[in-house]
Amino acid sequence: MSGTDATNIVGILADIAERSQKHRDSLPQHDVSGGAFYSGVGFMLNGVNYLAPLDEISEIIPVPSTTKVPGAKTWLKGVANLRGVLLALVDLQEYLGRPSSRNVLKQRVLVLDQQGSYLGLIVDEVRGLHHFEEDEQVEGSLTADAVIAPYIVGGFERNGELWRVFGMKELSESPELHQVAV
Repeated sequence: MSGTDATNIVGILADIAERSQKHRDSLPQHDVSGGAFYSGVGFMLNGVNYLAPLDEISEIIPVPSTTKVPGAKTWLKGVANLRGVLLALVDLQEYLGRPSSRNVLKQRVLVLDQQGSYLGLIVDEVRGLHHFEEDEQVEGSLTADAVIAPYIVGGFERNGELWRVFGMKELSESPELHQVAV
């Protein structure tokens, strides 16, 4: 890179920084650290909307190639190498006793980091990052499905659409999830 190119890049970055500072007051002022503001990763299972708490998901990836684990339950799809780290892959639909999604092109993996041990949950589809205000929170019975009820830790409603908060911590601490042998 020549000196002129570097000067151009520095000038462009300085211009972007200056324009950003000028317009910062026009941005919405939310407390993204918590408070009355909730952020979660939206995903679908069996046509139902769920949210994974943003701080419980380390990344989202396409379903990787896996190595099967002999003698494991069918919902444990295998293990994958994620940048040198072993990632156990669980089909969340199958774990919950339902058939796996047929639309494999939309499936994604929500990666949970559990103190350096990684778990990948295969979901039907990721529906993006969602932010909710405190007044959008709903209480009460959020699901009649007894299998999934232990993992539902809250919910939000917007425009008539219910988003159930799926507690990844509750799932990862579930004794059933750790019983992978047939």
